[in-house]
Amino acid sequence: MKEIITLITGAERGMGLVTAKALGQKGQHIIIGAYNMELGRQAVTELKEAGVNVDLFKCDVTNREDINNLVDEIERKYGYLNILINNAGIAGPMTSPSQTSEEDLRKTMETNFFGAAAMVKACLPLLKKAEFGKIINITSDLGSLTLASDPAHPLYAFNAFAYSASKAAANFITVAFAKELAGTSITVNSVNPGMTATDLINKKAFEANGAKTPEQGAARAIELASSADNTLNGTFTQDSGVLPW
Repeated sequence: MKEIITLITGAERGMGLVTAKALGQKGQHIIIGAYNMELGRQAVTELKEAGVNVDLFKCDVTNREDINNLVDEIERKYGYLNILINNAGIAGPMTSPSQTSEEDLRKTMETNFFGAAAMVKACLPLLKKAEFGKIINITSDLGSLTLASDPAHPLYAFNAFAYSASKAAANFITVAFAKELAGTSITVNSVNPGMTATDLINKKAFEANGAKTPEQGAARAIELASSADNTLNGTFTQDSGVLPW
């Protein structure tokens, strides 16, 4: 088998970096698509010291020129892509619908939904050229319509409009592309890290409330991306099992 080429957006820190290190140490060649290039360079140094083969490219998922340039570079250097992990995302304001501005809603959707969808569409030609392809969308149980509407579930109390809406939309990227690509060598799945303490949110507050470490949050994505089995398609899972849409 050819070298496994794995692109992870937002892998310059947090769960993305943890995922990059774990998959790189399993022998995958990692490409970091970084929004912050300074942090990206620091991540590359850390990964190389850990024995990981890694490349760094600028990739703001809200910038279509960045995405096109990244895909062109992968095409030129490798000619194919095995795994795309849509990890880049923002928390947005954790406010109720009436308190969420249209600007904040659009900004959150632009990154978490439109950016993720653009990455999938742009990378599809490269994924089709590989021996196998996996698209893993990092979403959230806060995007589950079933859980959000169940008064008996703990998540019912959360009503963070912009973030939840963007992750529900991101889950439909999985549903739609999984249907389109069914029967091909490419699978598409959503993964929920769960409540994880990262720099994107109030890390100390999350830690105080029992949040997972980035290593724990990244575990399911790492498992799915490193599995030799590529039959799972169109699912929404976390480390403890299947989640409802």
